[in-house]
Amino acid sequence: MNRNKLLAGLTRLAAPESAPFDELETRNALVEWLTELKFPFEVDRFGNTLVRIRHGHPRRQVAFVAHLDHPAFRVMSVKGPLVTCRAEGGVPARGVRGAKVVFPKTAEGPVLGTIDSVKTKGGDRPRTDVATVRIGARVPPPKIGEFGVFSIPALKRAGNRLKMRAADDLAGVAAIVGGLADLSKGSNPVDVTAMFTRAEEVGFHGSIALAIEGKIPRDTTIVSVECSEANDNIKLGKGPVVRLGDRSGPFAPQSCALVRGAAENTKKLTFQKAMLTGGSCEATAFTVFGFDAAGIALPLLCYHNQGPRGVAAEEIDLRDLEGAVQLIVATAERAGAGVEDLDLLRNELVLSSTDGRERLREPIDPITGYPRAARF
Repeated sequence: MNRNKLLAGLTRLAAPESAPFDELETRNALVEWLTELKFPFEVDRFGNTLVRIRHGHPRRQVAFVAHLDHPAFRVMSVKGPLVTCRAEGGVPARGVRGAKVVFPKTAEGPVLGTIDSVKTKGGDRPRTDVATVRIGARVPPPKIGEFGVFSIPALKRAGNRLKMRAADDLAGVAAIVGGLADLSKGSNPVDVTAMFTRAEEVGFHGSIALAIEGKIPRDTTIVSVECSEANDNIKLGKGPVVRLGDRSGPFAPQSCALVRGAAENTKKLTFQKAMLTGGSCEATAFTVFGFDAAGIALPLLCYHNQGPRGVAAEEIDLRDLEGAVQLIVATAERAGAGVEDLDLLRNELVLSSTDGRERLREPIDPITGYPRAARF
């Protein structure tokens, strides 16, 4: 998918506000995009959106997963101009007081307020638990159960940098759609399922529903595609990350080898490799239920809107997004071809250690039948 179409699709996804369990408008934007691209899709009984592309005689099936929701605030009570909200997902805690919050779906239209106070939870990385938002005295308040999000522009571009209200995980969604578009035009054998899930930020609920409902065959390789916080070793603009694990632990060796092999054998693809332990992703959720899983990540600044001094837009690099599309295509085609990268690595290790293992063998004394260095 060319850059302009990819960026237009991401802009469409980013326009509506999204929250756990309130992803309907974002899903509608996705469905409109899929329809324009002429992709058959299914919405399961949990509201997850699935797309499958299959042609040729593929040897292995692969599924890419990304989620539609972003951390938000859920209205618990309203007392005059004070709206008390429970944080849903990893809402940041540092510099949050004074930040602007918008309640976009009230009956009277969007309602804007300012965070008056917060209660936090967590240890080394505290996050907001409860926030009190002050709205105007004469403004119709939101109702209990409605949601609010930080008042941040949906998407702004400056060169290759994209600043977004919710890059995580809409960039992953766009990357998968871009990969599907390219795969649909190819001739290599592939069997690819795209899974766009709900309520990931509050417990992987959409993914768990897919994992236990039997929608996805157990021998499918699962690849999570999302954003992950950049660090000293992982930089924006240096390519997508072959994600080897997350905060919960390492991913499956076979799946990681597949994604790494695809990256290493794709011409002109710049990529990075890392565990990225800042958070857990949907690869972990599927691993728990017996699937082999790995990950592709886009480096992200201001993860979950936590900037250096307070609330800020999340930021990704457009080149990393394009690289993620390339890597998705390469991974699907490599799986379809039946390449077993872990076997290749194992064979390489065995062959390269032939001489070394021979040197380790101690000569046997023909008289005693024991190694010559043995002492009795």
